[in-house]
Amino acid sequence: MKLKVFSIILLFSISVCGQDTIKFNVLIDDKSIDDKKNQSFNIYNSESGLIGSGMVGVVFEITLRKYPTTLYFYIEGYPLEELIVNKAGDEIITVFIGRADQLNEVVLKAQKKKVFNLSRLSDFEGTSIYAGKKTEVIQVSQIPANLASNNARQIYSQISGLNIYQNDDAGLQLNIGGRGLDPNRTSNFNTRQNGYDISADVLGYPESYYSPPAELINEIQIVRGAASLQYGTQFGGLVNFKLKDPSLNKELDIKTRNTIGSNNLYTNYTELSGTKKFVSYLASFNFKSGDGFRPNSGFNSRNYFFQINHNFS
Repeated sequence: MKLKVFSIILLFSISVCGQDTIKFNVLIDDKSIDDKKNQSFNIYNSESGLIGSGMVGVVFEITLRKYPTTLYFYIEGYPLEELIVNKAGDEIITVFIGRADQLNEVVLKAQKKKVFNLSRLSDFEGTSIYAGKKTEVIQVSQIPANLASNNARQIYSQISGLNIYQNDDAGLQLNIGGRGLDPNRTSNFNTRQNGYDISADVLGYPESYYSPPAELINEIQIVRGAASLQYGTQFGGLVNFKLKDPSLNKELDIKTRNTIGSNNLYTNYTELSGTKKFVSYLASFNFKSGDGFRPNSGFNSRNYFFQINHNFS
């Protein structure tokens, strides 16, 4: 009889995950608080969310299994403090949570000039006194309006208290009125271009039959109220179209724009300007034609403007 011996070997595999304990001491960096303790804080990470809570000023221990780990310390009323832990250690990590950013006061300033592209006339300009008067200055080049057709409803849309008629689709005549007055042909405003009258009869029959092309206008100055009677008998006040100045940086600057629209509308605006030594010039031509949006309201308009300046000094 033979005896057979069998040998059985059992292998056991034990996997051990490393766990490290990290110690923290959370403090509040806020000089306005006398008692910086007795406040609780929470610790979060991006994977597990909330992983622990503790008290300010008391050493707190947490267990980490993965490095690097980003921890977030939060106390209500304070900004979130972020800390990246790269490795474990025996030392205590001190975390300062600063106070939330606060303003002592909030100062609100009028931004009407930027928002509505409006400004005001100075109290004193040349020989004119505008202090105490209601004034507006429309910066035409900055407004999102249809300048090709002199669309008054868009150009004057931010001026409160104006009544506006739109009699044609090319803006050949301006029809605005203030203080509830009749806007027909702007008869209640003294209408000027670069400071001189453009009404047919300023005192007797002050109706405006002409409106300069908006593409040529730099700004529109409006002065309203009874205090503006120095400009005539009109109770509405003054409307002054201040035209563009010649280009000072180029000897020849050419601009042209062609626009087509409904009712066979066609407009062309061409501008030449420049400066050479002591002489500057600006010339413009504006052509408008169309059938109009009402029967028998067709138009054909040509507008010419030229100015030359010489600097003697």
